[in-house]
Amino acid sequence: MRALGVLTMVSAVALAGCAKPDGLQVVDPIIRLGASQRAPAVLYFTIKGGPTDDRLLSVSSPLVIRIALHESMTKNGMATMKDLDGGIDVPANSTIKFQEGGKHAMLFDVNPGVSANEKVQLNFTFASGTILQTFAPTRAPGS
Repeated sequence: MRALGVLTMVSAVALAGCAKPDGLQVVDPIIRLGASQRAPAVLYFTIKGGPTDDRLLSVSSPLVIRIALHESMTKNGMATMKDLDGGIDVPANSTIKFQEGGKHAMLFDVNPGVSANEKVQLNFTFASGTILQTFAPTRAPGS
């Protein structure tokens, strides 16, 4: 019995040494709903790059008509928003934050049945052909 325990431990250590490096990930997504049904919602999230360069092309959801990638910036005291139509590069092993005051996604025409404290399916499509699916919790406007 003791030999079986040692063999199990040796096997576990050998398998741990074969573990693949972390791949491309989308983490900590959160949707802040719009102040009205006509107002767009906003999506924040973080992308962790995998072992090779990639490019986020789009985000979609079965509960949202259109999702656009944007970047907010202030120039000469004026706040502006730039559309990231072509997507955004995700260098290998990088971390890219989509957060308030910077890169973010605008969700236009969210299904009217979606309310705060629910989870919404999101699909992140990358140039490599990778599609990552995740679920983002929704928050009330202004929260």
